[in-house]
Amino acid sequence: MIVVMSLIEALSGVTQGYLNPILPALGPVLDIDAPTISGIFLISMVSFAVLTPIISRLGDRFGYRLVLRISTVVVVAGVLLMALVPTLLTISIGVVMLTCVVGFMPMMMGILRVTSPSDTRRGVSAMIGTLMIMLGLGGLLAGVAGANDPLKGFWIGVPFALLALVMTFFLPDAGVPNRTPVAVLPMICCSLGLVGLLTALSMGPDWGWLDAKTLLVGMLGLALLACWTRIDSRAEKQFINLRLLAIPRVRQISVSTFLFAFSASYFGINGIFLHSDPAVTGYGFGLSPLAMSAILALASVLSLASALVTTRAMARFGESKTLMLAGLVLAAGFATMALGHQSMTGYCIGFALVCAGIGTVQAATRALSVEGVPLEETASAAGLNELALSVGIAVGAALSKMLASTFASGGYISMTGIMSIWAVMAASAVAAALLSRSYTSVTNSQLASEVKA
Repeated sequence: MIVVMSLIEALSGVTQGYLNPILPALGPVLDIDAPTISGIFLISMVSFAVLTPIISRLGDRFGYRLVLRISTVVVVAGVLLMALVPTLLTISIGVVMLTCVVGFMPMMMGILRVTSPSDTRRGVSAMIGTLMIMLGLGGLLAGVAGANDPLKGFWIGVPFALLALVMTFFLPDAGVPNRTPVAVLPMICCSLGLVGLLTALSMGPDWGWLDAKTLLVGMLGLALLACWTRIDSRAEKQFINLRLLAIPRVRQISVSTFLFAFSASYFGINGIFLHSDPAVTGYGFGLSPLAMSAILALASVLSLASALVTTRAMARFGESKTLMLAGLVLAAGFATMALGHQSMTGYCIGFALVCAGIGTVQAATRALSVEGVPLEETASAAGLNELALSVGIAVGAALSKMLASTFASGGYISMTGIMSIWAVMAASAVAAALLSRSYTSVTNSQLASEVKA
């Protein structure tokens, strides 16, 4: 079952990885400009955040395998749409359809926890390892296939999509769906609130942080999110059970996930640094997109390895120490890049540490996010953690863009700006590590008393 789930999760990794080298190369092919390409990335990021709580909640209500299969069908349709009819419109629609992969992990965690709870951690580690390695491999394969024609890169996702759909028929129909209707009003408030907040964070550096559009969209998003939390905390029919955050472990893991995800948002700046011409900017190595994809693919091997050993590490050293160590490794990676950025070897060592730390924190936080909740809330708790992950990445990316524009010089990010970004990312990782010091594992008796309370 874990092997089947890993094969399904491979589609999630490929679809998230293969867009990075393809979309920037579409300009001359489809006659679209850079702002439009950035807009497609924005659509993808917002869709990830919006669909995460929706799909997760549907899983608890209508069945994990059913919602997983429907999500997979939507992703398959999106992959085929972009491969067969690659236009600006179909690619924009396809990108949204691809973000249904956010439902894969919560649904499969729900199936694991119901059918084989003792294997949940091991299963999550395997799925995260597969996700991380396929993120790198998907980008590399797309870069190779689309070296001459970037549109050919879209075909990389087709075999993985079809394989994932077939694999959904080999999973058990686990869980007892409650079939309750969806709470429409809080769902709309949450979804539109996330759209407003993430749009403001993403476009703030381009529009201007004090521009009327940024302030209006951001404040409207925050207002809608406030309405959502107020409605969901009082209504009997809820979109997301926010009372889960009253459980200390869930709240602590959610905050840790946000801080770790903040650090993981560095990958966009990584591409800029590696591609920059040192003769012009004073830093970087002038690498081609294909060479950068190769580096990312190699580094993802460390993410795979660290994810796979996470379960053993938590069993041997404890959850708290494992999370702390992962945070410190992540911070050490940024520090190493800062100290050795003039050398390709030094930089790659630092980036490797970052990837290793990310593999561990992704596996650990996802597994721990569901251990302190009732069984029937598994997908919702996992979705809440995925939401913290998406928002953390968005906030980190927005702050990186703000620092990049603040310390821009001659149309390029100055070395001071790059150093500032590394410092902020390292500080976020250290904060997550310190927060993890007080984490304690949950026993069945404790869970029962907390649920009753």
